[in-house]
Amino acid sequence: MTTLPPHAERTRQQSDLWSSKARTWSRWARPLEAMATRFNEILTEAAGVTPGARVLDLAGGAGEPAMTLARKVGDDGFVVSTDLVPAMLPTIRERGREAGLGGVLTVAAADMEHLPFAPASFDAVVSRFGVMFAPHTQAVADGIRRVLRPGGRTALMIWTTREASTMLEVLGTAVEAELGVEPAHPDALGPFRFGSCTRLPDALTRAGLTGVTAETHVFSPRPRLADDFWRPQLDMSWGHRLDARPEARPAIETRIRTAFAALADAEGRVPLRAEMRVVSGVAPGGAGKFMAWQERWIPAFAGMTVLSG
Repeated sequence: MTTLPPHAERTRQQSDLWSSKARTWSRWARPLEAMATRFNEILTEAAGVTPGARVLDLAGGAGEPAMTLARKVGDDGFVVSTDLVPAMLPTIRERGREAGLGGVLTVAAADMEHLPFAPASFDAVVSRFGVMFAPHTQAVADGIRRVLRPGGRTALMIWTTREASTMLEVLGTAVEAELGVEPAHPDALGPFRFGSCTRLPDALTRAGLTGVTAETHVFSPRPRLADDFWRPQLDMSWGHRLDARPEARPAIETRIRTAFAALADAEGRVPLRAEMRVVSGVAPGGAGKFMAWQERWIPAFAGMTVLSG
């Protein structure tokens, strides 16, 4: 029996977990697009993405922020959205085609710890709520530094703590009340892994990026209580647990509705707080000359699972 190295085994476990969630993420991709607009705008700005830019999106999920990035770079630019799970990719490809972005947006199966792209291939590398799920943080940072052109920027969005985001705290508390707390690895690959430490900016600095910063952003949406606004997040973040214990779902949903009803104002809206952090940095060396993508990327795509638009 072959035993995988610890990092490889944890990567395989992550792949299995997210493969099981692919259908759920695809189902909720469009309903969530409008809700995530401000997240994408902040990430795009932090990465310095402009028309004509070549952008790499890590852990692209069901299509955002890749769709937003593709609209920003326009026909003279290019966006490659990658994900560890090939089952995630058809949704991004389909959405790109429907939006008329097929000539700008390409998707590829790739492990962010082993990026299969040539050095200095991109003007920007971004990830929205994805890098915390890679076991080997330094490998991710080193890869980002390698594929960025001189002067290129990276911007990585992460959650801070569960308690700092109302919806995540309410949902997590309800699930744990019925199903218990999941056993966790000491360095669990969860959404809040980097929220209260400097591991991610430290890794970017060790990789050689300059001007590394970590900026916290707070949002205060007020969704309507009657809209069950929380359902997509419940299914996308905790659906694997609910699928294993479907009989517990009614009790969990009752707890959630009760908690949000207690927060609702006289207009039937629920004031929420959502806190995230953007860690960014710049590849040293100034503004390097960028080769045409046909010359630079076609060799890099050899042997990859690529689904172009």
